[in-house]
Amino acid sequence: MLWRDAFLTALVALMALSFLPSLRKFRQTPVPFDPARPYRAYTRDYDLEIKAGDLDAVLAALPDRRWAERFPQIDPGPLYDLEAELAGRRADLAATQQQDSSPSDTIVTLLIDHSGSMRGQPILFAARAALVASDLLDSLGVTHEVLGFTTARWKGGQSREKWLNDRKPSYPGRLNDLLHVVYCSPAEKLSARHCAEMLRRDLLKENIDGEAIEWAASRLRQRDERQKCLIVLSDGAPVDDSTLHENGDRYLDRHLRRVIGEIEQAGDIRLAAIGIGHPVEQYYKEGLTISSPEELESTLVQLINRLLHPSA
Repeated sequence: MLWRDAFLTALVALMALSFLPSLRKFRQTPVPFDPARPYRAYTRDYDLEIKAGDLDAVLAALPDRRWAERFPQIDPGPLYDLEAELAGRRADLAATQQQDSSPSDTIVTLLIDHSGSMRGQPILFAARAALVASDLLDSLGVTHEVLGFTTARWKGGQSREKWLNDRKPSYPGRLNDLLHVVYCSPAEKLSARHCAEMLRRDLLKENIDGEAIEWAASRLRQRDERQKCLIVLSDGAPVDDSTLHENGDRYLDRHLRRVIGEIEQAGDIRLAAIGIGHPVEQYYKEGLTISSPEELESTLVQLINRLLHPSA
């Protein structure tokens, strides 16, 4: 009898263990997307908008900063070499453009995706393209700024912690802390030192594109320039695991499409995008897809010329 009881006890324990993965999976099943629920942030108390020079202090204070040590550090040397090269040929570039009248009452914003998938060559070439574009716009006398967007943490930060402490109400909205970075404001000149901050191992995380575009557009709408252009560089759809898990897998994508549609319909900002291996034409009326990061510089220059001279 004793051996039989022991056998039955062991069998029940094994059966319970065999069910644990399925039970765990059931508990972790993402909620279905509900299109009737409006987009919102669970809290904005922990969102950050900072200058590139403040990144070191902000990122060093985060509890998960050590995760980045597993990634190789990108050498910023090529950015300084490019800056010197651009300075050397700036006079020739300006002379070439003198034959063309560029609109002086114009501002251009470059908004760069800082998602984790941009790590490595994509972010390096995005930084190079930003330097080239800034130099071109400066030589034309066109006001411009360079911005970047990511999140402060992976898979939810203090926003998610607040939601957990609030006993996890359903459909909470965005559950990560935004980190928006100003590399070059309209009153400044972009430098290789600014762009080198994009190469930080601890910077690139999640990407919540819709709110980033709203942020960039709101900055443009505070300006007095008559013509406003916003160019987005991205390599993928918006992703934040904690937000999508609790609101449905189309939550961020649907919001991005709504934001783009509202800006395009308003018509006060000319919105365009370049996708690095990502078909941005499915989102933007003025979208260009390139197959490799190496194409970014020339494509961005061509797009800027097209936006500044739509009749050409």
